[in-house]
Amino acid sequence: MAGDGEIFGIDRRRAILTGAAALVLIVGLVAVVGQVTSFHDMVRALRKGDGAWFPVCLGGELLAYAGYIVAYRDAARVDGGPCFTLWTSTRIVAIGFGAFVAGSSAGTLGLDYWALHRAGERPHVAARRVLALNTIEWAVLATFACLSSVLVLVRPGSGAPLAMELAWLIVVPSCVAAALWVSAPARADRLAALPHEDVELERDPHTWPRWLWHAARAGFSDAVGGVVLVRHLLGRPRSHLGAVLGFPVYWAGDILTLYAALRAFGEHAALGALVLAYTTAYVVTALPLPAGGAGGVEAGLAFSLHAVGIALAPALLATLVYRVFTLWLPIGPALAAVPQVKTLDRELPDVPHADVA
Repeated sequence: MAGDGEIFGIDRRRAILTGAAALVLIVGLVAVVGQVTSFHDMVRALRKGDGAWFPVCLGGELLAYAGYIVAYRDAARVDGGPCFTLWTSTRIVAIGFGAFVAGSSAGTLGLDYWALHRAGERPHVAARRVLALNTIEWAVLATFACLSSVLVLVRPGSGAPLAMELAWLIVVPSCVAAALWVSAPARADRLAALPHEDVELERDPHTWPRWLWHAARAGFSDAVGGVVLVRHLLGRPRSHLGAVLGFPVYWAGDILTLYAALRAFGEHAALGALVLAYTTAYVVTALPLPAGGAGGVEAGLAFSLHAVGIALAPALLATLVYRVFTLWLPIGPALAAVPQVKTLDRELPDVPHADVA
């Protein structure tokens, strides 16, 4: 290994270019929103800003980090997975949260896969564990949105659009029903079984459909396998309290950061409406946007907040503050943890595995 960040493609030039691109996108967003609202409103909202709320923003993110580290460590060991120490999990999470913005080609999912595979998991098993981590993380947030939709419906006047409420009330139960169906013991083994033969991609275009079908079938099997792991985790909540409680703490801390950013500019939203706006905008982060989603996430969150009754100018300013704490500050710990990559590369093969329940 020639450099500490070589595994993840981290280099200083790419980090600078990525950061510059993110700043350009954000400046462009501010200019566009300034045409929709008015720069006078934005300046007035900025002058009303109260920096006393910024420590609360930082506290929310620290809480989110702590929750994610605990959840990651506990979820990774389900069904005989690797038993990471808190220090190991902290380093993996720190690099994953910020390295993709700082010029890494891997991103959080890629780094999670590398860590699990390096810890002794076979490729498809490692992929299923990554999918399970991602599934339970998003399932918790979707549950927050569904419960918030119920809360807003029974308490009208929150300002949240009816379409936003109904979408989460329909989508979340449908996804849960589908997950329960594919992960049921009667069919889970069959659906999660990998194809018996390996098909390699060849130059002959006539072989591509068969390779695509094989790849899609393997991807579906791994997705089902990830859902099965989540079902096993939730079926033994006492054995996996870290994962069951850690992800709710993670999302609660992140939402607290957004709430504090809004209060810093004199705005307040009902809890249900705030969670709906946050969750709806957060769907954008699932897209493979460059530079950590800079510009796209800010736009989505600002307009989602506006949809639930927050004036656009303070909504944008609050979003920019929120992203300082969730996008830009994590780059520091990520870069600080990059020298640990070599150490992790040596340590992970020796990580013990949990007993299979």
